[in-house]
Amino acid sequence: MKGLMEKDIRLILQKKKYYLILMCCAVFISFAMDGPFIISYLTMIGLLLALSTISLDEADNGLSFIMTMPVSRRDYAVEKHLFGYLTLIVAWVIGMILQFVTGIVQKQDIQLNDTVSAAVLYLGIFALILSIMIPIEIHFGIEKSRIAMFVIFGVCFAIGILGGKIAAALNIDLTPAIATIKSISTPVLIACGAGAGIVIIGLSILITIRIMNKKEF
Repeated sequence: MKGLMEKDIRLILQKKKYYLILMCCAVFISFAMDGPFIISYLTMIGLLLALSTISLDEADNGLSFIMTMPVSRRDYAVEKHLFGYLTLIVAWVIGMILQFVTGIVQKQDIQLNDTVSAAVLYLGIFALILSIMIPIEIHFGIEKSRIAMFVIFGVCFAIGILGGKIAAALNIDLTPAIATIKSISTPVLIACGAGAGIVIIGLSILITIRIMNKKEF
């Protein structure tokens, strides 16, 4: 697995000039915009970096070659998740640092609790997206996975809209439920989110291992 991690790092470093440009853009954005946007921006870049290694592996039958090495399919599936989440966390931490540095330089009134809460939310959302996209991209490939991604998020969006309309039609007042969620302390919400995240990540890894075991090279 160590060799797989090193491979992915080297794949990313092959395009270091491109990522340096993105980092410069991130610095500019951090000074130009208020709020924790820079955190979500860099975390999204981390997500794209992690997923790009899968498409690079599959280029020119690279994945078939990798499977001839002393690497099991399970190792590959677990490593993709581990590398992906580590990439997300590194990008997220860099975004947090930029957010606070620019806030200090520009003498902004940084609301620590709000910023950290928003940052943790961003990290959780992108980790969820990554957990969904890794098995999809390994199963369908880069092109079909994009279509699958739009379909999944389109269905989720439609369910949200439809659920709101159904609640309105049935005169269901969601205000008390929303107020209850808001009344829960941030540490409790983070703990609940972390617990749900662990379950989702575990399921994603198991699904990816099953996909890899059935994949033909």
